[in-house]
Amino acid sequence: MAHLKFNIESYVNDLAKTVLDTQPVAEEESVSLETVLSGLVIELWSDPTGQLFIVADEDDAQRLGVQRGNVYTGSELRRVVQIGDPAIVLEIHEWKRAFNGHLREVRRTQYQTVLMEKPDGHQTRNEF
Repeated sequence: MAHLKFNIESYVNDLAKTVLDTQPVAEEESVSLETVLSGLVIELWSDPTGQLFIVADEDDAQRLGVQRGNVYTGSELRRVVQIGDPAIVLEIHEWKRAFNGHLREVRRTQYQTVLMEKPDGHQTRNEF
């Protein structure tokens, strides 16, 4: 019996090695956030921010039909994630929600500068 067990274990190990060797590496399967989210929405809730949504792009944001200040597109999410300080991210979210705005740009200077566009096309600049 011990010999049979060894063969099964060997077979399973060989099979696992074969499968692992032929599986694509995650880095090779890089897919953009926009591609993954296209046509979908992620709804998030947190105590500091309340409800917010993540979508692929502006088209999906419009189809969602909620206040734009509560919706982040893939490109906006990338801009926010690079900031890193939760207090600043929360303040940006509060400004975004207050003005029902879009995050346009984050500039790295002595201070973080965030350009936000309001629905009427006017831009606001906030330094943190």
